Formats: sequence, structure tokens, C-alpha cells
Amino acid sequence: MSYETETAARYRQRATHLRAIASNSHDPNTTRTVERLAQEYDVMAHIFDGIDEAGLAALRARVSN
Repeated sequence: MSYETETAARYRQRATHLRAIASNSHDPNTTRTVERLAQEYDVMAHIFDGIDEAGLAALRARVSN
């Protein structure tokens, strides 16, 4: 597993954990803030997935040439 894939997985785990915290919060402001943080972790995970895919595509291109 690549660094990027591991990082994406770790960020998704953090997002899941933050959503669990948000679901147990009784303060609407805290809930919104923590859910926004979870969304940001999802975005970062998506970015790392893209970096990994770009790296794999570059490697495939080098190998095929």
C-alpha cells in the first residue's frame, strides 16, 4: 500500500470518528463545526487518492514506453 493510499485511509477514519463525535453532540454549533471538519478530511482523502492515481498512471506510462 502506498503512502498516499495509507494517508487517504487514515483521513477517512478520522472523518468517521469526527462524525461519531458530531452525532453525540448536543450543541448545534459544535455539531456543524465537527461535521465540517469531517468533510474536510474526506476532501483531503480524495486528494490523496488522486495523487496516488496520478503516480500510478505516470508509472504505467514509463513502463509502457
